[in-house]
Amino acid sequence: MKNTFTAKLPGQRKTREWSVLPVEGGERIVVQADGVIGIFAWRTGEGKLCTRGGYFPHLAIAKPYAFPADFVQACLRVCPSLGGETVIGGGVAIVEHSIRVAAEPGACRVPPEQ
Repeated sequence: MKNTFTAKLPGQRKTREWSVLPVEGGERIVVQADGVIGIFAWRTGEGKLCTRGGYFPHLAIAKPYAFPADFVQACLRVCPSLGGETVIGGGVAIVEHSIRVAAEPGACRVPPEQ
């Protein structure tokens, strides 16, 4: 499963290809795109975003940002889990990853894929 998706955040000029990575025990998600990096709590969407550089040191100068619910949901669909499994069979490796989302009041909900 690919851990990227295409989206445009409000206020941005163009659509970007976002890479998604869970951090801090799966409580927060880091997103990176061309020249942009952000980190947010997936339960609330609250975090910070830097549009002046796309590397981890740029998080130090990132400004507070509320990520839209549809962006958070897209991240959760492609986000690899910290406890993902790799299955090897017949010379082929299949890797399955996802964050386990607990239904909690106020948590972002991800609709099932159709």
